[in-house]
Amino acid sequence: MSAPVNIIAALDRLAADEPLANRDAHLAKLSGGTFDVLVIGGGITGAGVALDAAARGLSVALVEAGDFASGTSSRSSKMIHGGFRYLQTGDVALVRESLRERHALQRNAPHLVRVMPFMIPLFLKGGVINPKLSRALGGALWSYQFAGAWRLGRRHKRLSHDEVEHHMPALDMERIGAGYMFHDLRADDARLVLAVLATAATRGAVMVNHARCTGLSDVKNGLRTANIDVDGTQTEVNARMVVNATGVWAQKFLDGVGVDSPRKLSPAKGTHIVVPIELMRNDVAVSLPVASDRRTVSVVDEGPFAYIGSTETTDPADVNEPSVTESDLTYILDGINRHLTREITPADITSGWAGFRPLIADGKSARSSDLSRRHSIEQEADGLITVTGGKLTTYREMAEGTVDAICTALDHKGRCTTRKLRLHGYSSGASHLSKGERLGKRYGDRSAKVEQLAALAPGLGEKITPRGDTIIAEALWGLRAEMGGSLADLLFRRTRIATYDGRAVLADAEGIATRIGRLAGWGENRITAETETLKSALRQELGVLALDLPTPAENRTREDIT
Repeated sequence: MSAPVNIIAALDRLAADEPLANRDAHLAKLSGGTFDVLVIGGGITGAGVALDAAARGLSVALVEAGDFASGTSSRSSKMIHGGFRYLQTGDVALVRESLRERHALQRNAPHLVRVMPFMIPLFLKGGVINPKLSRALGGALWSYQFAGAWRLGRRHKRLSHDEVEHHMPALDMERIGAGYMFHDLRADDARLVLAVLATAATRGAVMVNHARCTGLSDVKNGLRTANIDVDGTQTEVNARMVVNATGVWAQKFLDGVGVDSPRKLSPAKGTHIVVPIELMRNDVAVSLPVASDRRTVSVVDEGPFAYIGSTETTDPADVNEPSVTESDLTYILDGINRHLTREITPADITSGWAGFRPLIADGKSARSSDLSRRHSIEQEADGLITVTGGKLTTYREMAEGTVDAICTALDHKGRCTTRKLRLHGYSSGASHLSKGERLGKRYGDRSAKVEQLAALAPGLGEKITPRGDTIIAEALWGLRAEMGGSLADLLFRRTRIATYDGRAVLADAEGIATRIGRLAGWGENRITAETETLKSALRQELGVLALDLPTPAENRTREDIT
């Protein structure tokens, strides 16, 4: 069953001027092309490098083996933070750097980032608050303020017992005496990557997802030739400089192209789980200590959901297939339940995700939490640079340093302009939001187009899952306007419904694929194939959460949950 022609035609008109709308056009420019810079990797690091280089007037191509942001860049804690906890290790320089970059991103993409109040409860010991601990935390927050947190225009404050309870009524308040509140930022990590890529594309960068680099030649006549597998077809791309921005796969990439590097990565696995917001009832992010180690878990409100995490472990599992394990689940549940009046169980969990942070090994500490979040930019060989490490907040500065090195190698005089470069969808106000803020926070000034699309037919405005707030029109927009190639691309990274409501999506995969597929004009064979691919991706991502569990919370009433 094909979609009504008027829907497809209208969608194509709405998406016609979007920089990521035409993958075939990008692919035609990529195949056999010669560029100043070829970026391998389509996460936030590679996207940032592509944008900075293109903004300086260099010709740029980017290829990503999977989907854009399909690795670590869609599996983070989704915080644009100034690194308050790095004060514990005395890395004040990293805190200042993070706070500067936090401010730049808020200025350049106000539609994607928003202020996140963060609460730290103060726990009682022997019926009283430890005054030494309270003074230390207050002093650290003042240090954070002076390091640059003041740029948000909000100062930290002390909270009373009742104020802590107001912000998260689910907490066991008998053990809490007071608290502190400070402010950071948060962002949808995958959609930030898409915005950076789209901005790069408006400046001439060529980018193709599902395009794997399978080989890289030595330098010949000032160029390296990369072999690229795109949808099973081989093509070659020539470049004066190649940037290895493959994240946790950086070492594997270098090994694959025969380049030896003394630097080693120590990928650290971080896992989060998702529950209905009614269980946590928090209207701010909350940091809670884990009894078994020196770490904390955070509870972050996200519309109808709250996510909790993360773990930080050195996991022997393949970085290609991160998933939620039994030990991950036990760690998070044990860590959070000791602070709640009503324990959460596996049956309450709507989804979960795991990802690997590309930390750089220092040869000193075995604890991943002790490793620096700083980045590394290395000239591996003539015409080949590797950038790795770092974190979501500082992606722009990582890219600036990388492109500085490229410009030096190519004797290019372009200056970095990204510190004040507005990202795709930029909107400083809410005048374009006719249906509340949700679409505006996801699409910025493009939200009006998504609303127009949703109004074309009744099915387009339907929610994809009962609990979630994502509608079918958003998936179709991702398909036509944002280079989403598969149903998994659409539900995991163009929308985030599979990230936050994965068990519900898995339970109704056939129905969801049919509703989206028919409106997209897919035939029955493609709908069937997309269904199976989506199920496989969900089972991999959810891990133990994909197993048969008691009735998921989204199918119970609110009274059952609370």
